[in-house]
Amino acid sequence: MRIPPDGYAALAIGAALLLEWLAPLPFLPEAGFTQPTTIIGALVAIAGLALEILAARALARAATSARPFAAPDALVTAGVFSLSRNPFYCGIIVLLAGIAVALSLDWALLTLPLFWLALDRRVVPDEERRLEEAFGDTYRAYAARTPRWIG
Repeated sequence: MRIPPDGYAALAIGAALLLEWLAPLPFLPEAGFTQPTTIIGALVAIAGLALEILAARALARAATSARPFAAPDALVTAGVFSLSRNPFYCGIIVLLAGIAVALSLDWALLTLPLFWLALDRRVVPDEERRLEEAFGDTYRAYAARTPRWIG
């Protein structure tokens, strides 16, 4: 069964919210509009959203799908895709981290590594396999020069 990336995000968020309710942790200060952590978290979340928007625009310009299980029509290697082969996933991780800090959701920060692990082990390898099948040596050259994650 293939779970979409958003499904893993929903699982991580759901688990974090349940754990926050059952056993709140005292690491982050309480959220509030004037709290520095709330402001910093909001700025981090905006940066993550911006990264996702840049990735979506790059794929739209290349007339290829942003849906994770769709067959690729083009190999996008410029813009944010020159920094990472997975700017969408980097963006959602940064977005969720920012939201967790802004809303003082300690457990959400702790579930983010599990979300990343699900992407890295379950989602990305399948996408990379499809890209390699579709674009062969061109994709392999891109993968050799561009990190999977922002590095």
